[in-house]
Amino acid sequence: MDVDLLRPGTVPISPETVLWFEFLLDPTLLRRHLSKFNPEPTGCQLIEEFLSVDAKNQNAKLTNDRIVDVDGPSSPSPGTPTILQFTKKQLALKILALRVVPTINWNLDILENNLPPHIQQQLMQDLVFMATDATFAVPPLEIPTDMLQQLHVQFALILYHRWVLRFPVKSALCMKSSKLPYVHIPGAQGENPYNPMSQHFEKILRTCETSRIQSIRYLESILAFYETTIGRRESRRIKIPVMETFVHLTEDSDDMNHDWNAGDVYITQYELAMQIHFDLCYNYFFYGQHDLAKKHILGCRENFILLEREIATYGYGVYKDLPWGNFNYASMRKDDILGYIRALNLSYELLSEEPSLLQKLQESIANHYTGIIGILQADNLSREIPLVHREVVELDIQGSASSGAFTVARDLLNRVSVLNAVRYALEGGIPSTHSDFLNRFKTIGIKYFDLLFWALGPVLSANLPEKDWENLRIFFLHLATSNCKLPIDRIDEYLKKYAGEASDSIRRKLICDEHLDGILNDINAIDDENMDIPRELLTDDWEMPNFDFKTVPELEMGRLKKRLVEASTAEDIRMRLVKLAVMSPSSPLWKLSPSWKPPGGLGMTFISLPRGFMQDFGYIVSGLARARVEAGCSRTALSLLSVLENEARSQLGVGSDPTLYRLCRQLSWEVLFLQVNVMLSEWPNHRLNLSALANKCKACIAAATSGDGVVPRPQVLEGCWICVVNACEWEGAGIVSGPGEAAAALCAACFDLQRGKGARKFPRPLWDYVLSIYNNGSTGPVKRNASGLPSHSRDAPNAAAEARNAFNAFLTTLREPLAVSVMLSLLARIYNLLIDDSSLELVVEYTTLWPSNMSNSNNYNIKHILESITELLEKSLKYYPYNTSWLRLYGDVEMACSRWSAALRRYLCALAAGTWHFAKRAPDEGSIARRAARCCQALSSPAQAAALCQLPEEPDYATAFKCFAEKTSNAADAMDGYYGCLWDGTLLEVAVALHTRRGEGGKRSRAVKAAGALELNANNSEDIQREAAAIRRARMLRALTNQYVA
Repeated sequence: MDVDLLRPGTVPISPETVLWFEFLLDPTLLRRHLSKFNPEPTGCQLIEEFLSVDAKNQNAKLTNDRIVDVDGPSSPSPGTPTILQFTKKQLALKILALRVVPTINWNLDILENNLPPHIQQQLMQDLVFMATDATFAVPPLEIPTDMLQQLHVQFALILYHRWVLRFPVKSALCMKSSKLPYVHIPGAQGENPYNPMSQHFEKILRTCETSRIQSIRYLESILAFYETTIGRRESRRIKIPVMETFVHLTEDSDDMNHDWNAGDVYITQYELAMQIHFDLCYNYFFYGQHDLAKKHILGCRENFILLEREIATYGYGVYKDLPWGNFNYASMRKDDILGYIRALNLSYELLSEEPSLLQKLQESIANHYTGIIGILQADNLSREIPLVHREVVELDIQGSASSGAFTVARDLLNRVSVLNAVRYALEGGIPSTHSDFLNRFKTIGIKYFDLLFWALGPVLSANLPEKDWENLRIFFLHLATSNCKLPIDRIDEYLKKYAGEASDSIRRKLICDEHLDGILNDINAIDDENMDIPRELLTDDWEMPNFDFKTVPELEMGRLKKRLVEASTAEDIRMRLVKLAVMSPSSPLWKLSPSWKPPGGLGMTFISLPRGFMQDFGYIVSGLARARVEAGCSRTALSLLSVLENEARSQLGVGSDPTLYRLCRQLSWEVLFLQVNVMLSEWPNHRLNLSALANKCKACIAAATSGDGVVPRPQVLEGCWICVVNACEWEGAGIVSGPGEAAAALCAACFDLQRGKGARKFPRPLWDYVLSIYNNGSTGPVKRNASGLPSHSRDAPNAAAEARNAFNAFLTTLREPLAVSVMLSLLARIYNLLIDDSSLELVVEYTTLWPSNMSNSNNYNIKHILESITELLEKSLKYYPYNTSWLRLYGDVEMACSRWSAALRRYLCALAAGTWHFAKRAPDEGSIARRAARCCQALSSPAQAAALCQLPEEPDYATAFKCFAEKTSNAADAMDGYYGCLWDGTLLEVAVALHTRRGEGGKRSRAVKAAGALELNANNSEDIQREAAAIRRARMLRALTNQYVA
């Protein structure tokens, strides 16, 4: 190694090693080093090192101050220069960096490809700083006119504004062409300097995009100034700064005294204007402003021609022609200029070039496929357009024709298809592997072959090589022997029509006489249309002649009964029943299908009706509605029962038939029950009036205790209580026993909490009921029969399991957020009391409603409680996926079950939902971070856990230090990759010391670089430190989300 830019350590160094500060002491050392054949390090590496040495100093804030944030406060007025105090060491290093640039002829392409973005910006700003005699550290919006008249200031500003226009384009192209890693490692830069994760990249990009208009105006003013002198006898000459222009600082010098007249390197105004025009075209083309791009590429070409004439007369140093790649200033190549001319569709006008077939194809597409047939025919001979482009055009025409986007010729799609098929055949394809060809033939029929030979005509008449004839022969042999039924006997007719007099010789090249005779005489290839098929097989009329057709009533009745069983609507059932009633009025048709089972006691009510239409119709429709409910089609079942209810009420009329009255009451309750099911299944888009539905449910509940002989069945009462809970109609709900007991207790708890009584007393009925569900002792859950009365089972474990299953089913019907939160808080409180461990407690709102102790804790199974919480959370989060409290609780449940990865995913989702994807801080972020860190430790990711330990208000240093001391083989942990996400100075210092002790030089250097970031300086203001912490916090949490959630 010739140059060692690192500070000398304790290891002895070679006498030939040159230290970085020796460049400051010896002004000739830099030229001697760069004059070597292949200097190591290169000039760009020296620039980066010179401008980075001072940035490593913890007291240097200049680099950060000079990166302008366009989203921040407005900058000072243009007339007030920004005064920044540079040390003599800083100025000397900046001068060294600028002395390197003339050796690469001020080539922005080289600088952009080899320097990081912040070094590029700093170098451009340093040039303006030196040229304006330290007046401006950052080029302002306006510069005094007297200063602009100085040629060296113009040179510096032209280079700066060219870089401003080029940077967004270059960064976008580099990011688009670079490949992203399969595993996201935060902070990893890779070899691409335009990495969006690199420091200051986004600010620099925003700055350039904001300054774009100002830079364009300045460069166009420069062009306007020089273009007024184009008619002169001699062009203007512009002096280019050389290495000697930038004078070294010595120990005796206090001011910069650069010699802007040094050297004898000049360029003409044509070279400068050519480069500026090219950069403006480069920028306009990227932003899609093609008219302006055309204007500047024409200007570039005009100056290129003028420069070429001048060099032919006066020469260019040792060159007699345009020295592309060796200009003293311009960096573009001739091919770049020609490329933009062709891309802007100016090649025919300027270069007298015929556009390629691919260009013609694109123009035809832009003009609604005008002339596309001729283009594809020509391409079948030259084969310039890739086949995939032709297939895409065919699909576009098909889509446009079907959607009606614009009108195309009737047979355009078919002609494009056959032309593509010919191209496919010439490249060795066969019909069986071209699905579009076969599909098109099945759609069009025999006419498709006429179009195929039309497309083949120009190709067959051309001078094809033997390979193409071989491909065509194979294609036609496959076509003739396939199921496409090619009219091979008419091939001579087709060829004579489209190939003319040479049709005989062409046919023999395609299919020889021997193969043609074999195909024509093949027995297996006989046309199916000429086969003798019996008449009976061609029709469905199999009636025997000379016999009279007679209808059989039993068969007709059987057909009607079959259609009755298959009927799916009330109207179809009505029609079938009317027809069957005429043929057999006394037959009980409701017995036809065993699947007709009316819900509850409706079946016995219908059987008790007199024999007739209402008995059959009611039994069948109610049974069909029950089947639809079991299949999950509650709304369809609701429409069936609504029709049945209207039919029953119309028959009841103003009469007083007790059976019909009982039937109408039962049907109204079943319809109400189905409305509740529709509300639950279609929540929240059920389109039902919840208040009116809740009032009907309250009336049904009141009817159960009114002493009337007709009461709703228990399932209906349970559904009514569920509707009352979800409709927020909690007032007036009393304590009940039997069906709906849990829902009634939950209503009372929600009402007390809503009225503010929850702080004075806890909802004991709900607490006692839930405890009885999970109690495995002698006072376990009470199993109830269909009427809601307690029943005693000999199998106590089975009874307890059935009670838990019924309770879990009730939990899955909860939709109202407050009711869900109250139930979750109750279950979480029971779990917390059972485990008695604060580090594993489930955290959710409203847990303070419930008692802080419970007796007989050994009678409860924690597993059953966690199962109920998980089932309720899984159902509720489908309707409210951004409820941060529930997401955090889900993470606690997953951690309690030792599912660490799932728990971490839930914690990150909770933080993302509550902070606008980590744009702000969550109220409970500290406690969530501690638990997330614990999950990372369990997943063998100590570096991630250490980074999360920064999030609490008081960082958890004990856990973080323990994590840093761990070694893991988990590649996804990416220990040094997370240094860009650390903002706590203590943790970074510990990381540096740890890597030093282990002898890990690479990781230590990355930790030192992270700790040396200017925005993390302890002397910064609180606002700067807070902003740096917020940026790194968001970067870390988003990286974890990409790994564990995305």
